[in-house]
Amino acid sequence: MTHLFTALPCLLGFALLLSAMARHQQDWLKRKLPAHFSRLLRITGFALLAVAFIIAGLGLGWAYGAVAWCGWLSVGAALTLTAQTNRERILTLLRR
Repeated sequence: MTHLFTALPCLLGFALLLSAMARHQQDWLKRKLPAHFSRLLRITGFALLAVAFIIAGLGLGWAYGAVAWCGWLSVGAALTLTAQTNRERILTLLRR
């Protein structure tokens, strides 16, 4: 269960960090968000990554938890990058 509670904040954190970037806002939302909202997304994204580290450390021990956190960070980043790369396909599926 610790892995699930580590993986989800990592994935959501990277998704929020992606959403905080103006270029990707334009791709996904077709408009740019206000600067204060982008800053809030960025802070929340980094906070979720930190929360995931704390959950992994407390649940698995700090040594193994740090390794597991790095692994889940990689998975979260890869899934976010895959979603960004296949953005048009995802948006087409959502429009149906």
